[in-house]
Amino acid sequence: MDIQDFLALGAESNTEGQVDLRALDHVSSYDSHLMCPICHCPFIKPVRLQCDHVFCEKCLRSAITTFHSADSDHFPCPSCRTPTRHVSMSVPRLLTNMCDEIQVRCPLAENGCQELVPRGHIQSHVEKYCGYQLVPCPDESCDKKTRKKDLQAEKRCRHSYCRCSRCEEDVMEQDYEEHDLELCPNLRATCVDCGTMVVQRTLKNHIEACPEVVSPCAGSKYGCQARIRRAEISTHEQQCPLVAIGPYFEAQNTRINSLELNMQHLQQRNEVFEDGLANIRSTLVESSRISSRHGSGPTADTDESADRASNASSSNATTYLLSLHESLREEVNQITYALTDLDARASMSIMNECLRIKEDMAHTNAAVNTVRMQVQWLMNPRLHNDTRTASLRANGANSGAEARQLMAASAPGPSNAAGASLGPLRPRRPSDGGREGTKL
Repeated sequence: MDIQDFLALGAESNTEGQVDLRALDHVSSYDSHLMCPICHCPFIKPVRLQCDHVFCEKCLRSAITTFHSADSDHFPCPSCRTPTRHVSMSVPRLLTNMCDEIQVRCPLAENGCQELVPRGHIQSHVEKYCGYQLVPCPDESCDKKTRKKDLQAEKRCRHSYCRCSRCEEDVMEQDYEEHDLELCPNLRATCVDCGTMVVQRTLKNHIEACPEVVSPCAGSKYGCQARIRRAEISTHEQQCPLVAIGPYFEAQNTRINSLELNMQHLQQRNEVFEDGLANIRSTLVESSRISSRHGSGPTADTDESADRASNASSSNATTYLLSLHESLREEVNQITYALTDLDARASMSIMNECLRIKEDMAHTNAAVNTVRMQVQWLMNPRLHNDTRTASLRANGANSGAEARQLMAASAPGPSNAAGASLGPLRPRRPSDGGREGTKL
């Protein structure tokens, strides 16, 4: 059915039993595959989606109502988010039976019921068989409720109070028997081991701590037959050799259990192999019989050939299995070698690619460093100031030389003409005076 019909069906039949199956105390363990992914409890009226995921009917209806939009005709699965348009009410009966066989405690355990029943029968147990179920009082004038097991054949009201003769307390008539036998604070009992008089309700705690109680040795599970007083049991356990080697026994038991599990696993594998061998042998025997029927010769020869064929078929089956095993082993070895080769090739390619990337990174780092140095030089104001000062000094020296030349040209005398004709004066060297004297 589609989603709308499923929601409409839930609105019409939205009735469940008075027992909340999700609030039950599950005593026996169950597989996690029997647990609803939404409420995390064993399935209650399971339904199935198109993706084969199973949910409780009430949980799925609540999820659809919460997350389904009115303008879409599909609903995403809460487990795999697969869009689905149909909900199937047909779930394998085995799944429902496995959920109903889980042992649960009676929901009236707080009232005193200690019954453990399968979950599928808990509703009928509470309604029909549980004696702690509260029912209306048979007396119409009484508005109180009474337990089913306290109802009398005469169907009279038992909510009247009566006084206890030991504790002088007023107790309801339906609870008087339990009060008189167990709950009365003045009710006393005698310890069987030490003979001490104690209150009835504390007798259990007294027995657990009484030093005169005879209890077995801690090594009784390993073979110790001693039963001694609780006050002397510690001294005995210090001297008992079975208690000393108890940890060794525990380790050996654990090892034996693991070996038994391995043996069971091997036996199952052996059964599978034997079934395969039997099938192969039967196939070969049938083929040999068919081939012998088509052949020619007397009957005795045919029987002998059939026996030989059966013997040969058994040996051929064993040989075939051995050859199949060897071929599978060779294929596994080849796959191993191929994987090793592929791993080596992948490692080499990764290494080569890493080397190339490292070279590119080195070139990139060098270029970045060069650009960094150029930018640093351009942005350093000190270098610009030094360059400007040097240029100003050079310009000042050139202007001073030009002024000296102008002053020399304006002075009177013959040297002006000579100087003007000869051009700019050169600095005089020390050897020029000697040369002039030699010429004169």
